Amino acid sequence: MLISRTWLQQLLLDPAERGLPDDEALDAAITSVGLEVEGVTTHGACLTPMVVAEVVSIEPHPSADRLRLVTLSDGEQSIPVVCGAPNVPEPGGKVAFAPVGTTLPGGLTLEAREVRGVLSQGMICSEQELDIGPDHEGIMVLPAKWRAGDRLIDRVAGIVDTVFELSITPNRPDALGHVGVARDLAAKLGYTLAVPPLADPRVPSLPELVTQQAPDRCGRYFGYAFEGAKVGPSPLWVRVRLHRLGLRPINNVVDITNLVLMEWGQPLHAFDRSALADGRVVVRPAQAGETLVTLDDSELELRADDLVIADATAPQALAGVMGGKASGVEPGCTTLLLEAAWFEPRAIRRTARHHQISSDSSFRFERGVDHGLGLARAAARAFELLEKLAGARCVGGHRVDGDRPPVPEIIMRPDRTRMVLGMDIPDKQTRKILRGLEVEVDPTDPSRWICRPPTHRPDLQREEDLIEEVMRINGLDALPAVATMPTAFGQTAPTGLRSPAGALSQRHQDQLVDALAAQGLHEMLGLTFAEPDKLARVHGEATKAQAVVLDNPMRGMGPVLRTHLLPGLLDAAALNVARHARAVRLFEVGRIYLWGEPPTEDGPTAAIDRQLPDEPLRAAVLLVPARNETADTSVDGRGMAGLLLDALQHIGLVATTAPAEVDDPALAHLHPGVRGRVLVDGRDVGSFGQVHPDVCEAWDLPDELPVVYGELRVDALPQPQPVRAQGLPRFPATSRDLSLNLDTAIPASVVVDALTEAAAASIDTSVDDPPRLAVGDQARTPIEVVEDYRGKGVPDGRRALLLRLGYRAQERSVTDAEVQQLHDVVVEGALTILRQRDPEAAPR
Repeated sequence: MLISRTWLQQLLLDPAERGLPDDEALDAAITSVGLEVEGVTTHGACLTPMVVAEVVSIEPHPSADRLRLVTLSDGEQSIPVVCGAPNVPEPGGKVAFAPVGTTLPGGLTLEAREVRGVLSQGMICSEQELDIGPDHEGIMVLPAKWRAGDRLIDRVAGIVDTVFELSITPNRPDALGHVGVARDLAAKLGYTLAVPPLADPRVPSLPELVTQQAPDRCGRYFGYAFEGAKVGPSPLWVRVRLHRLGLRPINNVVDITNLVLMEWGQPLHAFDRSALADGRVVVRPAQAGETLVTLDDSELELRADDLVIADATAPQALAGVMGGKASGVEPGCTTLLLEAAWFEPRAIRRTARHHQISSDSSFRFERGVDHGLGLARAAARAFELLEKLAGARCVGGHRVDGDRPPVPEIIMRPDRTRMVLGMDIPDKQTRKILRGLEVEVDPTDPSRWICRPPTHRPDLQREEDLIEEVMRINGLDALPAVATMPTAFGQTAPTGLRSPAGALSQRHQDQLVDALAAQGLHEMLGLTFAEPDKLARVHGEATKAQAVVLDNPMRGMGPVLRTHLLPGLLDAAALNVARHARAVRLFEVGRIYLWGEPPTEDGPTAAIDRQLPDEPLRAAVLLVPARNETADTSVDGRGMAGLLLDALQHIGLVATTAPAEVDDPALAHLHPGVRGRVLVDGRDVGSFGQVHPDVCEAWDLPDELPVVYGELRVDALPQPQPVRAQGLPRFPATSRDLSLNLDTAIPASVVVDALTEAAAASIDTSVDDPPRLAVGDQARTPIEVVEDYRGKGVPDGRRALLLRLGYRAQERSVTDAEVQQLHDVVVEGALTILRQRDPEAAPR
């Protein structure tokens, strides 16, 4: 939908006489009322120098038969111009003149130049050359009464204009016309909607003019008969206005119907009444097999389901879609029949789709045009313009009614408006907004207003629709950024009892998703529905009692809601492994559903919470190595732990790992010997490990591929502390490698903790800026686990753990001697701690 700024300016009156905002602010205002602006185009800014010029004389060109020398007057001086157009008016006529220095829309800048030996100082222009119309057969001839020297843009509104391209959703048919958009802007900006004053036409009654035979398909039909019409070109302002909106001017009668279409959003149609049998129309269903040649020369074979506007013998228009060629208005026509109607939207949609016709009329009728005051206003506007621009005189008319949608009576409660929006909008402001949108409001009962929406808003059917209108006009940006839960009218309370205090914010949840994706994982969205057997394979039969069973499951979907994310990830992994040999790296952040202990606390939503299942949020990762990379060290328990810790570090949480209990039933889906826990501030927030071979077998995953799974309980994560920026170190770091002979029962995380504790106790505070354990130049942590070797050269039950420790000072370079001294102290302190669990712990 194209909307003209110039047209909006004429429809909006500012009490403060400031005029419309600039294009950027107007764009923002249109968007703020829910009408999406897809593009903004400025027209005619270069045409400011164009003037009205009077033809003083016309002489043959001395050197060219097809050219003439035209002398023009701009009100101050005579100007010679060489012109080849055949329609230059006689002396005294007025034309559109572009003086030297004007830049035309095509980019040409005019200069004084000789044409076949004669100087030409400017150009007499056609509509097409000025991009204000399609006519290029000759120059523009202006009304003789216009004064020479006047600027053309002052004489014709719309030559300089800004056009906004709007994307109108199907529920807003009222915005398919300038009046509808202006109505919203008037309510938003505090302007006055200034539609042309229109009186209901009072004409003699001609009952025989319209016959209604389809009241269920045509809810209202206005027919007016005119005589004495003079069909010809429209005035320049009409042609310019239509051209700016992408419509081709045809003749004054057709242009008037298109002008009203773009103004009110109401399609109209004009018939040549002399071409109608008996000079009348019949609204009726088509007879199967009837044919109709439309205005675009398409021959249609009609169905019984089509609605037509016929004369006494044959169809003359496909109702609401397109007129027929036989009764179209052509030059020479003097008698007219003007149609203004409301047709049932679904029937128009079926007809347009069947015949594959999409017209401006069908686009509006199938969405639902105004069947009330707007229809009458559009008819009155066309009536006025036909008399004014075509000299037509109405000799009679007739209106027939059929079935129309009832206007709902909506009860609106101001307290509920405040509750739903979470903000206090004064009742006076709410009523002003609704009345500005032409909603009738009866506030006799202050707590229950009786509202009747206008007929041009078929989407307003219930209280929530009116609340949305108030929010839309008051401003979405004015809504407070607080989390609220409706309780009683006029009150708000914190969100439900099942949201733990300190839970991760939505912003940090989004950052967690970004952190996982940044590590080369592919995000998936699994189905919420699941199979009980698959869930039982993952975490046993004990959880069946917790599953949320659907009373009416969707066909082909699981009959319960998922209680774990692993089955969905395994389904995706099995599908990928069966089709290619590449690595599979997946993650999902989503909710699971299970019955838990009902909350015992009282609160605003306690009664509802006790009847609902828990919906904890989980972040899950599944890794499967490429078929030829079974030794991929990133696809093991340690690699998964690093991945989860890095993701948490990205959102500002420092996490550690710890061994998991061998008989923990909650981790039955993981291999007993390759699994661990993720801790944040000592709190258990997740788990990781290799998927149990029995589970992999159930999904037909190859035995030789290690499948690793990690999971974070997002609801259990605390809010990260604000990140504190620290300057980058100015001096280089150094590192030392440490290889330890350890019992395999001691996790690497315990070793890291022991080294960290020993390093903290070994700092020499007597030295200014002593070296300390710190992140190295290439490392991501102060202590890195480089290798965990078990095999040849290492006794059974033992392992060789290789670690790399980084050291640096903050404001100086460190020496090898002092770093080695600190390193020896740190290692000895850590071994003292480790030997409490493994007496044989020693450096290798």
